[in-house]
Amino acid sequence: MSAIDKAEKAAERKWWALVAVCLGLFMALLDVTIVNVALPAIQSDLQTDFSGLEWILNAYTLVFAVTLVTTSRLGDIFGRKTLFMLGIAVFTIGSLLCGLSGGITMLNLSRGIQGLGASAMTPLSLAIISATFSGKQRGIAIGIWGGVSGLATGIGPVIGGILVKHIGWESIFYVNIPVGIVAILLSLWAIKQSRDESAARRIDLFGFVAFTVFMFCLIYGLIQVNHEGNDWSSPEVGWMLGISILALLVFIVGELRLKHPMVDPRLFKIPSFTGSAIAAFCLSAGMYSLLFNLSIYMQSFLGLDALETGVKLIAFTAMALLFGPLSGALMGKISPKWLVVVSMALLAIGVYSMSFLSKHNDPAEWIVLLPGFIVAGIGSGLINPPISNLAIGTVPVQRAGMASGMSNVARQMGGAFGVALYGAILSSRFASLVTDRIQSLQGDQLSESAKGQAIQAIESAGPIVGSSGLAGMERDIAFQNDPLFDSYREIARASFVDGTIDIIKIAAAILAIGAVLCLVLIRKKDLRH
Repeated sequence: MSAIDKAEKAAERKWWALVAVCLGLFMALLDVTIVNVALPAIQSDLQTDFSGLEWILNAYTLVFAVTLVTTSRLGDIFGRKTLFMLGIAVFTIGSLLCGLSGGITMLNLSRGIQGLGASAMTPLSLAIISATFSGKQRGIAIGIWGGVSGLATGIGPVIGGILVKHIGWESIFYVNIPVGIVAILLSLWAIKQSRDESAARRIDLFGFVAFTVFMFCLIYGLIQVNHEGNDWSSPEVGWMLGISILALLVFIVGELRLKHPMVDPRLFKIPSFTGSAIAAFCLSAGMYSLLFNLSIYMQSFLGLDALETGVKLIAFTAMALLFGPLSGALMGKISPKWLVVVSMALLAIGVYSMSFLSKHNDPAEWIVLLPGFIVAGIGSGLINPPISNLAIGTVPVQRAGMASGMSNVARQMGGAFGVALYGAILSSRFASLVTDRIQSLQGDQLSESAKGQAIQAIESAGPIVGSSGLAGMERDIAFQNDPLFDSYREIARASFVDGTIDIIKIAAAILAIGAVLCLVLIRKKDLRH
């Protein structure tokens, strides 16, 4: 083979390498959004409670967040191609185990395995592109990579809806298996091995362990609020949150003393970098986490099926997909500070407008959410490019990889925190409202004992059963032939909706606070490159 032929083959193989990394990225991001529309079907099939559903999302995001920086470092040391392919293999095995799960514990453990694989696939995909392409081709490749990111996030709910409706919830995981096999074979052939020869040949195990304890105890403590018999004052909840705070302090102090830390806290001395991390956290905590609750509202309360819910969410995801490239084009003309602040403000306005959701369980009432989906979708599309630009553009070049990883960790932390926080608040508010409303019922047929039994039964059933109007509970002995069952049903529905409205307002407040902090912290003079 002539030198010219070899050069042409190498050039062609580069673009196949891009296809391979994009397949891995597509799977990792698709599973963030595809699961939301499947939650009611999973809950019904596996007979899990509200906290079990939360772990379906948080098992993935928690493992993703705590291992992301470490897997990126391992790729720099041992070879990005090797770790990327290993990540795809782990993710594919996790997907198979998810589909085979016969119980909620197995499903959540399998989701954690998926998260471990995704933590290698997502950051290393961009590192492989940077090592494979140069000049204008690198810009084109990164643009395609970004487009695939938006596409995966955008079509996830629709694909999930189609699969759940026509095949079953297990299929949203099985679909990853053939894609994963193709991605591994293509990676083996097309991707050229690369590593960072200057990277320290050591892993920050202290930082990894301390950060894992911090994140796990924080999320576990919040989710425990949902368990029967627990509330915000429960010793178990207090201990978990206390250990979480202690672990965070130990992590920060320890990282400051290490020569090669997993995360260098000194980067947060740069106001604009801190602003970008806050924006990333608030974006996930205030918007993306809320999709979990909105999906339950649309399916369990309004009665939409998984496919109908996925189609309705296109109003949000399509705006994000359309305005992402526009934001990238505007970054050279508008200060990233104002792109971030305006985007956060749009997200806060869009989310707050969703708090006017209907209390009538008519599927047509979803239209009340449409303006919020559109406005928040525009904000979501506009904010992602400037966040990434600020994260790596405000730190020294040699710290760019760490900064990018920290930005991704902030996103995953926000997602896990938001799902757990909203679940804890919704469960607490649901129980409180049900108690108050049943206690206020009047009638000869309702003794204090009967009230207590009704309250205990509905609180034990939880907000998801409440959102469906206590579907299935009419077969419960405590409710057989109860003349006030219809009143209980309406109380449960109304309590779920009012609790959901409360968490939507909290989500809007998180986004608004993020916008104000970004306005104060982000400065043009901090941009280095």
